[in-house]
Amino acid sequence: MSNLKKYNIFTFVTTFAKLLIEVFIPLILYNMNFTIKEIILFLIIKHALCTIFLPITKLIIKKKSTTFLMIISSILFTLSYIYLNFLTKNLFKLLIFTTLLSMYLTFYWVGRHTYALSIIEDKKATDNVSLYTIFTILGGLFSTYIGSILIEKTSYLFLSIIVLFLMLISIIPLTKIKSKKETNEIKLITIITSFPKRNYIFTFLDQLRFVLVTIFPLYIYLNINKSYKYIGIINIVSGLGSIIYIYILKKLMDKNKSDYLSSSLLYLAITYTLKLLTKNNIIFLIIVFFEGIFRSVVDLITLRNTYVYSKNYTRLNYTIFTEGINNIGRVIILTLFYITNISLKKIILICILGILINIFIKYDDGKYGYNNVK
Repeated sequence: MSNLKKYNIFTFVTTFAKLLIEVFIPLILYNMNFTIKEIILFLIIKHALCTIFLPITKLIIKKKSTTFLMIISSILFTLSYIYLNFLTKNLFKLLIFTTLLSMYLTFYWVGRHTYALSIIEDKKATDNVSLYTIFTILGGLFSTYIGSILIEKTSYLFLSIIVLFLMLISIIPLTKIKSKKETNEIKLITIITSFPKRNYIFTFLDQLRFVLVTIFPLYIYLNINKSYKYIGIINIVSGLGSIIYIYILKKLMDKNKSDYLSSSLLYLAITYTLKLLTKNNIIFLIIVFFEGIFRSVVDLITLRNTYVYSKNYTRLNYTIFTEGINNIGRVIILTLFYITNISLKKIILICILGILINIFIKYDDGKYGYNNVK
């Protein structure tokens, strides 16, 4: 079995496990009587802690291994959801939950991206990343709906046991991946100073899209349908709209040496705007189908560009750098929303504006990008 297949099995299983509950966290907090402003504070603390925990990931990988990091991540993931059983509207308890969750997220994403960067092929970058994206979508396709049923019918403890089992099983394929060894480690400061300014701008604005994806389920819950199952159905419809289109698009991208990023961002902004204009369940699902297409396409393109640019640097340091600037961007954006105390709908509108502005910022994918891949 190829490294790519092993990684895709890991991606499928972990995505299924993660999305059983992860997307519902803002809704769960809201139903515990946390206000929207307090939920934003939770997100600020989460991403701030994710930034702080980044150096620990490097230490663990250097002293142990990336696989060991993923095992610790799985345990932390389970502990965070077990702790949900004891969470009440108490900021101290929320801080404990956020700390566990943030450490798990940091370990998971650094480990996942490090593995991905070790097996990606220059001439098949889009093809490889599109498969990652498709397996991510497949893993999460029915997961959110199943999670909604389990949340309503069982306890977080039962769900946490399932998650731990799935996460540990998913790590087995990773142990079989043989990573390429790197020499002449490029320091973080070198990456920070040489990373293109336009990429900093694009990445910062793209965090508005991330914030939008994070908070939109709460908007849906409050304004469209107050049901966890409806969120699960949305995830299914969105996923179905994505898979076939991504498969077609990745062939066009590598054939034409074009990423279609600007047009996809435009269409994505339009679908989000349309979602704000309707409260009808059926019409909303139709819009979600098309939003799923464009959101996954943008995810594919931005991930592909990020991975391709990594070829200029050392894998682990580059991963820590990109995770760092992503989380710092999210902290800044969310803090501004928290300070200004604007409504959820206005937050969504500002995020849509950020997507539109990013149409005009061309990401530089470096010497290993489309213009140089033969």
